[in-house]
Order: sequence, then C-alpha cells, then structure tokens
Amino acid sequence: MDKPLPILCDSHCCTACSACVNSCKHDAIKMMEDERGELHPVIDKGKCIRCGLCEKVCPELFNNSPCKYDKPEVYYCWLKSIKSRKQSTSGGAGYAIACAVVKKGGHVWGAAYDENMTVRYIEADTIEDLSAIQKSKYVQSMVGNCYQQIKEELQRGELVLFAGTSCHVKGLRSYLRKDYPNLLTVDLICHGVPGYGIFKKYKEWLEQKYNDRMIYFDFRPKGRSGQEKGYCSQATFANLGNKTIEGKNNNYYVGFSRGIFLRNSCYQCTCKGEYRYADITIGDFWGLGKVSPFHNNRQRPYGISMLALNSEKGKSFLEYIRNDMFVEKRTYEEASISNGAYYRSCRKPLSNDLFWKEWNILSWEELSNKYFKLTNKDWLGYWIKKSFHPTILSGIKSLFNHIK
Repeated sequence: MDKPLPILCDSHCCTACSACVNSCKHDAIKMMEDERGELHPVIDKGKCIRCGLCEKVCPELFNNSPCKYDKPEVYYCWLKSIKSRKQSTSGGAGYAIACAVVKKGGHVWGAAYDENMTVRYIEADTIEDLSAIQKSKYVQSMVGNCYQQIKEELQRGELVLFAGTSCHVKGLRSYLRKDYPNLLTVDLICHGVPGYGIFKKYKEWLEQKYNDRMIYFDFRPKGRSGQEKGYCSQATFANLGNKTIEGKNNNYYVGFSRGIFLRNSCYQCTCKGEYRYADITIGDFWGLGKVSPFHNNRQRPYGISMLALNSEKGKSFLEYIRNDMFVEKRTYEEASISNGAYYRSCRKPLSNDLFWKEWNILSWEELSNKYFKLTNKDWLGYWIKKSFHPTILSGIKSLFNHIK
C-alpha cells in the first residue's frame, strides 16, 4: 500500500516559514499564493515520494519546535554613528550586529525589496550590501531556498547571521534540526505580517495616484536630522523621487496597525514572550523610563533600540558591538511596557472576516473609506506630532509618566 501524502499545517497556523519547502530534495513542495495573496505550501503529488521529512521539520506540527532560550539580558542602546542611526529603524541595534558579523567575515541574511518590490530574504556580505536590509518592512518576507544556502555556509564553518521574524527564525532552527555554533539568529518584536497581496494592491493604488512606478517604500522614515517622523511613510518613485505619504493616503499603515489584514497565524503567534527562539531580540524601547529613570530624553526622537540577549551566544556577542553603541542594562519588564507585541499576539479585529470577503471586490479607495478611516483620536495625534518638535513631545511624555 502506498504511503499517504504528508499532512502540512493548515492556513490557521502556517507562518510561511518554508522549512518544508527547503527540506524537500525532490522539489515537491511550492509556496503558492492563496485567495488572500498569502503564501502557503502546496504538495505536488506526482513528485512527492512520501518520505515525511517535511512533516518532521515543520515547527508548527507534532511538537517539532526547537527549545526556547532562557531568561534574557535586556539593554537599551543606540548607534554612536549619527549617519548610520539615521538610516536605521529605531536605534540601529540590528545594523550594529550585522556590521559586526560582516567585519568578522560572515554572511548576513535579512529582508529586502527586490526589483518588483516583493520582500524576500537576501544575503549581504559587505557593509555596503547591508543598506538593502536596513529599515522595517511591514510585509511578510519570502524565504525561498535561503535555509538551504545558510546550511551550506554553516557546514563550511562560515559565520552566518539570520535576522527575521520570530516564526522564520523558529522555522530555520527547526529545518537545521541541530544547533550550529557559527549561526547567530536575531528576531524582531513583531506586530504581525500581512501577505504580499494586500501590499501589492496598495502599491498599485499609489502608482496610479502619482502616475509613476514605485521603487521603495519606507514605513518609518527619519528626517534629515535623523528624527523619526510621526504618522507618515515615504514612497520613492522612479521619476518623482521621494514623496511623503501621510494622512488618509497612509492607509496601509493604518490597516496594518489595527491588525486588520495580518496572517491568521499572527493572531495566535507561538513566538511571543520573554523566552525566545532567537539568540537576540531587537525592537523599539517604547517604555524606557517607566520603571527606572531615563534622563536623556533628547535621544528619543532619533529612535532607541531594545536589545535582548537570549542565549549564551547572544550574550557573548555583545562585546563585538559595545564600542559602536551606547548600551545600558535594563529589564524585560521595562522593555515590555508600552510594547505589547513583545509578549502577546495581535487581537483579531471584528472586521477581519468581512474585510477578506471584500478585499478583492472593492477598490483600494473603497477599502480605505470602510476599514482604514482615521478616527478623531488619530487626527489629534497626527496634528500634535506635526505641530510640536519631537524633543518637546518627549519631555511632555516623560513628565506625564512621572506624574502617573
């Protein structure tokens, strides 16, 4: 009797980590877009030999998940280089780690836009290459066959850094099925990720609006001074150059922030909390000063990173970035204040099911008016950010926190 086809995880728990795809030596599994524009694995019955390896490496099936690391050491930090900090999200902790790996002769894997503005993991081997993987991209990154390439590099004894969402770090470790001393993993404090389909629809709407081809999108731009801009994004067009996207035009960001169109697995993420699958966790230190005093409020507008060293490997790596960053120790409790994405999944909005029924029927303009409309509170926050200097706003927030 023929063996049955492998049973892969369903769409509710699949994270598109692609461990199954990378494990198949017969090219019998492809990541295919579904009706939501999200990637899910599909088995080619004609090519599959029923070996079951894809089931064994899936981190969401049969308790295949690798072990989580113990209690982390937590720090706040920022790059000393003003130029590099301007080009990075938050305080630039991820960039500092990547630079250190490159300087040691290693390979860095991170998310970048390709020529079609699809987000996928690419390899960077020089400091110049790192610019493509800087900045946050609030779209799911395609894994492709990068796990296979990473394994080959690790087996040759080369140093490799993989930086991505927590579920993809989990997927890589599950695919490898053993720890490599020359592998360093970094995960991001993640709100959740939409599939490419929804971002593609937004991109096409912007291109039609500006009558130009979009070649880059910065979800969290910084101004010339290096201070983060609030309530706006920035699109780069082939002919028009940079355009600030704000107010009702920044509606993809509004929908993303409200969690309206995330993958189903993001609403029940298995990677949240203090104990992680990655050696290092990075994110924004939004709650800095709410447990222990922080007196350097002038640094807030430029972005301050949270750095959690989860494994012994991660903790020992601190010595390679300490000279490039201002670093001070804090606690997980303080890091998780005002950053719920660190320890809990995004709550699925009531509008989620109806949105997906209509997303391919309604135009982007219609979707925006129905699901992404700015509230009075949103407009008030937008007006305040536009009207007051970031340093003044930081001082007001600090005073308010102290009074509370």
